[in-house]
Amino acid sequence: MGIVTKIRKLFGLAGFEHHSEHWKSQRSSAIALFILGYWLVYQILFTISDSSIAEVQQWMSQPLNSMLIALTVLYTFYHSELGLQVITEDYVESKSSQITILYIVRGIRLFAIILTFFALMRI
Repeated sequence: MGIVTKIRKLFGLAGFEHHSEHWKSQRSSAIALFILGYWLVYQILFTISDSSIAEVQQWMSQPLNSMLIALTVLYTFYHSELGLQVITEDYVESKSSQITILYIVRGIRLFAIILTFFALMRI
């Protein structure tokens, strides 16, 4: 699978995956979230825990921190969508209802990602 296809899937522009690709995507996004989550918790506990709002805004305005926060949000919503897809496919019987639910979840994810990016750009 090429990098373009992976990027399309990450942003929700590709179709729903087959089971083996879904499994790989879930595992790779979990690994990315583990690393990014560890970084974010470390930063919150040891870097910005006693900072003022202005210092936190300055910290978030640094390009590396903004990029890592954006990646954390992106992977969090992507991983959540993958999990909700499994639940939907397992417990919703009607194929049309499954597809409707999956597109609603994808739309919510894309909307939340867009809001996050706009919020980060305003800082």
